[in-house]
Amino acid sequence: MPTFNMAEYFEGRTRAWGLFETVTGRVKKSFVADIEGRWDGSDFLMEEDFTFSDGEKETRTWRLKFTDDGSFRASCADTPTPGKGIVKDMRGDLKYSMALNVGGRKVMLSFSDLFYQIDEYTVINRAKVKKFGIPAGQVLISFRKV
Repeated sequence: MPTFNMAEYFEGRTRAWGLFETVTGRVKKSFVADIEGRWDGSDFLMEEDFTFSDGEKETRTWRLKFTDDGSFRASCADTPTPGKGIVKDMRGDLKYSMALNVGGRKVMLSFSDLFYQIDEYTVINRAKVKKFGIPAGQVLISFRKV
């Protein structure tokens, strides 16, 4: 298994396919996302363009700041404070809170992401999602270099 270097993997173009699943196993929404990763000085930017199964579109730009010990901070317009992450071996962990549109209103959700690099082209992700500290479901994503 390869050692996961998040910036190296996401630099350039990546496509993602994913879904949100409730705690009861019901799929609420699926999506496809096109991601463009690039360096901006010492920060790594990830520009994400989502198209959801209901036709909704969303764009988000993440700014990641890496340190030499493998830890990093991640922020975007929807995060009130930067998320905290670490990359070790083939895995990346990231914890953050984000305000997302749910049913026509903004809701603050907490995410606990795990990224696993399978090979040089493929990363899978599972994000456990909580609302007010109560499990709400999970997001499952497969990333592929294009």
